[in-house]
Amino acid sequence: MLSKEDWMDIKAQRHQGVYLVDIAADLGVHPKTIRRALQRGGPPSGKRRLRRSILDPYKDQIDTLLRDGVWNGVVILREIQAAGYRGGVSILRDYLRPKRPLRQSRATVRFETAPAQQLQNGWNELDVAIAGVIERVYVSVNTLGYSRGFHFWCELHKDAEHNYDGLIRVVSG
Repeated sequence: MLSKEDWMDIKAQRHQGVYLVDIAADLGVHPKTIRRALQRGGPPSGKRRLRRSILDPYKDQIDTLLRDGVWNGVVILREIQAAGYRGGVSILRDYLRPKRPLRQSRATVRFETAPAQQLQNGWNELDVAIAGVIERVYVSVNTLGYSRGFHFWCELHKDAEHNYDGLIRVVSG
């Protein structure tokens, strides 16, 4: 951007008959910059015009949806498209991004149990190499609800006796 001193220099050199290309080379700018400055007829104001956004007419509706607890950008996009919005989702996301910290956080209520009241069990079958031989292994994973204690048990057998063995070891151990 040209400064006021640059403008005075352009005006003086032009008055002396210096070509636009030479003035541009002297100031280190493109000749079109010099031409536009001369067409403008004065130094740059330094103020930029505010550009209107395609989203501007829908901002009140978006803010209303945000106050009502609708923070999903795709849902908001659908709502304003129904009202006539023809723009894309990226401009909407740019508008929502600085407002996200204002969103109320969702409180997570953790389900607590007393000691020895709850155990979660999961199991899976895996094919693993044991001493170079592929064996099917049955894995039982246990998590205690109160202490979040973790235990796993592996067996080569799928029957109930061996499956319960992993549960008994975690509860008694």
